[in-house]
Amino acid sequence: MEFGELKHLIKGRVELDHPIAPYTTYHLGGPAAAFVEPQAPGDLAELLRCLTHAQAPYLMLGGGSNVLFADEGFGGVVIRLGRGFQGIHIEGDRVRAKAATKLVTVLAKAREAGLGGVEFFAGIPGTVGGAVVGNAGAKKAWIGPTVEELTIVTPHGLVKGLKKSDYQYGYRQSSLKMSGNVLVEVVLKLKKEPKGDIERKVRDYFKVRRGKQPRVEKNAGSVFKNPEGNFAGRLTESVGLKGFRVGGAKVSEIHANFIVNDGTASAHDVVAVMREIQRRVSAEYGIRLEPEILPLGNWDWDEIKDVFWNLKGR
Repeated sequence: MEFGELKHLIKGRVELDHPIAPYTTYHLGGPAAAFVEPQAPGDLAELLRCLTHAQAPYLMLGGGSNVLFADEGFGGVVIRLGRGFQGIHIEGDRVRAKAATKLVTVLAKAREAGLGGVEFFAGIPGTVGGAVVGNAGAKKAWIGPTVEELTIVTPHGLVKGLKKSDYQYGYRQSSLKMSGNVLVEVVLKLKKEPKGDIERKVRDYFKVRRGKQPRVEKNAGSVFKNPEGNFAGRLTESVGLKGFRVGGAKVSEIHANFIVNDGTASAHDVVAVMREIQRRVSAEYGIRLEPEILPLGNWDWDEIKDVFWNLKGR
């Protein structure tokens, strides 16, 4: 299909041959053939229905963390939910949040209402939609258990409500991930707690992240999942790779499970660093580190399949 036609299809923003790097926390990647920001579920439904019918490739982009966008860009449509998908409403212990609402906003509103259960949002970039899809969390606290209801738009443009039982989650994953369905709203069931306790936990999470994670350098968050009973950062540091660099991509000196972009990196540099980490950790410990970040765009699968081995068959 001619992506220029999308300008007449929906009310939201439509840009052709548009750079995507500024919308990712890594600030990496080439342009997309089209970049679309629908502003309402109806626009999104019509967009997905049209793209599916035309068999045109598309992908969703949330807050841009935990992803590695290809230097080669993307020959399809990148969809990013617009401001019409931001908003939050609290009733009792239930927090209804639209998918593009920033996690920091959800945390602030929940804290004001004396609701605990999402203190681990402190210091995490991104949106509530991305957090639910990827089951974001920290220190054995996850968003998954708080999910009560969801509203999605299917690839065929149907708006559907889902119950808690329709949503399965695990470590850094959920049944929504790579499903083709787009989450537009979620209801979180939290718990009433003394505000002092909530404030204390928020400060603790902030303290940990500020002291142990890079804050200035561009990064996408944790690169690898922690193996059971161990830590990816600890393993990477133990094989002497703290500070290891390929081009402009470097293993963080602050936390070895972060690969940072010094401003000159390419996405391929990041993959090369990931490959070396996996190689050395496997050789030393027999542990195959599983990527947490997701490659998006026109990657040559044969080039990266050894690194992103966990995505085979998807």
